[in-house]
Amino acid sequence: MKRKCSGFIVATVFVIATLLASAIAQDVQEQLKKLETERAAAVVKGDLATLEEQTSDDYVLISMNGRMSDKSQMLNGFKSGQSKVTSNDLSDLKVRVYGDTAVVTGKADVKGTLGGQDATGQVLFTRIYVKQKQRWQSVSFQQTRVSNP
Repeated sequence: MKRKCSGFIVATVFVIATLLASAIAQDVQEQLKKLETERAAAVVKGDLATLEEQTSDDYVLISMNGRMSDKSQMLNGFKSGQSKVTSNDLSDLKVRVYGDTAVVTGKADVKGTLGGQDATGQVLFTRIYVKQKQRWQSVSFQQTRVSNP
């Protein structure tokens, strides 16, 4: 009788732990989708403080035009007006979490300029976040134009 009871308890604990882990993973995915949406809004508003906070110091950006930039170049583009986005509508967001690293992929419908070049159109993107000092920061971002939207 003790064996059956112990087996039941172990199975119950396993099911509860699995459900809890799944709920935590879903919560992290929703946090990152919200963070990505807030970041897109910050780009449109020119909210440099939010972009500064959400971006790691070793950030790398590969633009849809094939240009590579670091954090300071990205921020300076918005400060100088070389980068001005008037619309940045996200869709199809997918988040995969690997411990303190997350990969976000999605689609954006963009209007504006980046680095002085036209950025209007649809892009597919991949952003990598790393959790550092209890907060998620973008460490890498790459976008590719959709050839036939």
